Amino acid sequence: MKKTTAGLMIILSWQQACGSHTKSTQNGREKTYMPCAQDGSKQFLIRNWRSTTYSNSTEVFAFTLSADFSGYASSCRGERSGEASSGWTSCDELTDESNTYFDFSSNDYLTVNHTFVCDRGADESDPRNRFANVIATGDGRLLVGLVDTPEGHFTGTEGDNMTIAAYPEVAHRLPKADCAAASKDAEWEVRNFTYSARLSTGNPWIPPAAVASINYDLYNKANDFLINCQAINDSIVTPPNDPALIDPNVRWPCPISYRDDLFPRGAYPSTVFKFDRSHNELTIEQEWECDDDDDDDGDDGRE
Repeated sequence: MKKTTAGLMIILSWQQACGSHTKSTQNGREKTYMPCAQDGSKQFLIRNWRSTTYSNSTEVFAFTLSADFSGYASSCRGERSGEASSGWTSCDELTDESNTYFDFSSNDYLTVNHTFVCDRGADESDPRNRFANVIATGDGRLLVGLVDTPEGHFTGTEGDNMTIAAYPEVAHRLPKADCAAASKDAEWEVRNFTYSARLSTGNPWIPPAAVASINYDLYNKANDFLINCQAINDSIVTPPNDPALIDPNVRWPCPISYRDDLFPRGAYPSTVFKFDRSHNELTIEQEWECDDDDDDDGDDGRE
């Protein structure tokens, strides 16, 4: 495993890049995905729940799960014993692009983690990044009723179905691991960089605050990794046109915050940036690891 560290200073010209678009194909056939941006609430539908508890306190259950916002549907089955939960168990439909894991706890809460691929749409500036990974999570307590059967107690949900609110998060895809050779000449693309500063007027009894924000996408050609970077700061004493509103010495992490339960920090390159508004200078530092098949361990590189 080779670790590469690189740094870069960019003098921004405040231009946006545009590009052509393609659709995803697999085995020569075009594939379509649900859009990443969808209006309205999202829900998992749990149908046909059936559970049987045996004399040894082992509960065996099965249900059908569907998610209209991703087009996913699968039968799911698992078991738990005593006060233990089922643990994370996969539903039957399991692929690299779409899958679901669930955990059924002792207090009858069903927690769902569902991953799928979505389409950012034709407005995506780079066709290579049009399709993104999404993780949708949700949990809800089953409303169960008991029916005695020869096999034991049967439990079914109220009406034999229920809905669980789903919360999708568009994930940054993982970088390519086989990138040692490409990392020798590391190169980034800064896409759709925006800087804005304004006065925020809220409570009339509080002086308005100047708010400055930065937003852009950073693409690393060496490991084919795309990540979003943001910074935001406010002050009631600094005017919005003051370049120091974003402190040029502050190192901002990318992304600005992690969902540690969904996106393990160690799975992504460590990325920070600084921005000097007075000179329109963007400084980026990023560290990533690549699989290296060579015997030569090499040295860390800095650009």
